[in-house]
Amino acid sequence: MKQLIHRTLLLSVGVACLASTSAWAAPQRVTYAVTNDVLALHQPEARDVLTWVGRHVRPSFAPLGAGTVHVERSAFSSGAVARMSDPSPLGKLPDSGYPGEQYKVENTLPDGTYQSWEFRWVEPSSGHGGGWEMTGYQFKRGNDPVEIQ
Repeated sequence: MKQLIHRTLLLSVGVACLASTSAWAAPQRVTYAVTNDVLALHQPEARDVLTWVGRHVRPSFAPLGAGTVHVERSAFSSGAVARMSDPSPLGKLPDSGYPGEQYKVENTLPDGTYQSWEFRWVEPSSGHGGGWEMTGYQFKRGNDPVEIQ
C-alpha cells in the first residue's frame, strides 16, 4: 500500500510599517500557511475527502471514482500563526473556514483520469454564516485501456 505523505509549509514574511513620526515601526508578521496531504488509493481518508467534494459540488462535477487524492489547504493571516479553520484530522475538509481560506482537491484514478476542484470560504457582508464556494474545476480523461473505470 502506498504511504501517506503529509507536508506543511509555514512562511512568515516581515512587513515594516512607516509610523507617523517617520520612524520605522516594529515589523508586522504576515503568515501564509499551506498544508498538503496525499492520500493513497482506497485509503479511508481519501474516500472521506471525495464524499465531502460530492456534497459541495453540482452532480455534473462529482467525483467519478476513488483514486489517489491530494488535498492542499492555504490561508493568509496577520499575526504569529496563520488561522486555519481546522488543522486536523488529516485530509478531511472542515464544515467551516475563515474568509479567503482555500482548498484544492485533486483525484487521479488508476486509468489516469484526473479531476480537481478548488474551493474558497466566503462569508456574507453581515459576517454571519458562510460556506465553501467552488471556484475552479478541471477534468482530463485517462487513456489506460487496462484500468478504465
